[in-house]
Amino acid sequence: IGMTHIMLPFLVLPLYASMKTIDVDCLRAGMNLGASPAATFRQIFFPLSLPGLASGVVIVFVLCLGFFVTPALMGGGKVIMWAMRMEQTTSLYSNWGAGAALGVVLLAVTLALLGLF
Repeated sequence: IGMTHIMLPFLVLPLYASMKTIDVDCLRAGMNLGASPAATFRQIFFPLSLPGLASGVVIVFVLCLGFFVTPALMGGGKVIMWAMRMEQTTSLYSNWGAGAALGVVLLAVTLALLGLF
């Protein structure tokens, strides 16, 4: 819940900027050609707002990769995120090699997921 409250603006703002650039005349043209409001949203408005949604999702995904403080405070140490595991491995266990390996795995998975996106 805490991460949602913090990350929601990073998704909403690019989506809002994308929606604001949609020309109202495109929506009016769809309505004038007989499309219902739901069809106008589904066939015109939603596809035109997808770039803003995609950029917001990528921004939130990348920011959540290194999220550290909020899960530590709200989870009470019970919830371990990837960044927290990396920090514990390097500082608590003094295993710099394993911490670096975790970082490389995180980088590889992130690049693979962003490549698929």
